[in-house]
Formats: sequence, C-alpha cells, structure tokens
Amino acid sequence: MKRYIILSMVCLLAGFLAGRQTIKHKEITRYIQGETIRDTITCLIPDTVYLAGELKYKYVYKTDTIFKDIPVVDRDATLAETVKDWNLTRSYKKTLFDNEHGKLSIDLSMQYNELQKLFYSFTPVYQKITSTRGKIFEPFISASLLSDNVFSVGGGFFYHDFGFRIEYSSNSLNLGIIYKF
Repeated sequence: MKRYIILSMVCLLAGFLAGRQTIKHKEITRYIQGETIRDTITCLIPDTVYLAGELKYKYVYKTDTIFKDIPVVDRDATLAETVKDWNLTRSYKKTLFDNEHGKLSIDLSMQYNELQKLFYSFTPVYQKITSTRGKIFEPFISASLLSDNVFSVGGGFFYHDFGFRIEYSSNSLNLGIIYKF
C-alpha cells in the first residue's frame, strides 16, 4: 500500500516537472486596418522646368479645293484646337497599391500643362502576431469521496488530449485513460 502512494507521488512529481518544460507555441497573424489618412494639395510649385523645344500642335486638316485627295493643315482651326486642348482639365484616379501594407489612392487634376490639385488617401494595414503557448504535457491531481465513505487521492498527466490517471483509495488502486474534448 505504501508502494502505491509512493508510485502516485512519483508520477505526480514527474508529470509536474515534465509539464513545466514542454510547451507548444501557436502564432496567429491578423491584419488590422488602420485609420485612413487623407489630404489635398492645391498649391504645387514645380522643382524644375525644362524647355521642351517645339510647340506641339493639335493639327486640324481640311480638304483642298483643287486637289481633293490631299489634306491641307487649317492653320486657324489648328491653333484654336491646340488652345482648346491646353485649356482642358484632365482628371486621373488611380490606386497605386493595395497589398499587405495598405492601400494608396490618388486623384489629380491637370490643366494648362500644370498639376492643379493632388488628392491622396492612404489606409495602412498593420500586422499583429499573437503568440499563444499551450502545454503538451499537463499533470493533474485528484481527490474524491465515494458513496461508502471511502476517500481516494490520485494524479496523472495529459499528453495533448489523452491522459493517464492513477488513483489510490484505502482498499484499491484505480488506473484509467482519459480523453479531453
């Protein structure tokens, strides 16, 4: 009988020491969307201006009265079309990137061969890694009182979800296998 108590205590102590040293790690990675940053820039001054050379016209052609198959450049209409094109406002909307770092979108307007306004919005994405630790080897102790006033003590261990237990009462020794749900 004394042997069973000593065996139970040795199992309990071995399970306790082994459970403190064997731990499994589980990492969970989540991507959290941050607050969107927006701004509009309207006063844009160029850093460097280059002289491009010749003026690029928007040519308008008319048919010649003498030679019907040869087009001729209409000078007045070409100048009017070039000035009309120069006065046009062009808007560009583009998503520059949308990946694990975030999303950057721009909206810009061009007129008179100059950038008139630049609107951008950036929504950052943060990576959050959560590390959890779970025991592979978990010891436990137990005590119970049976219906006929018999007291028993015991212990055991779990390895992952399966367990082994030993329980000693005044008149018997109980061994068992346990499964965790």
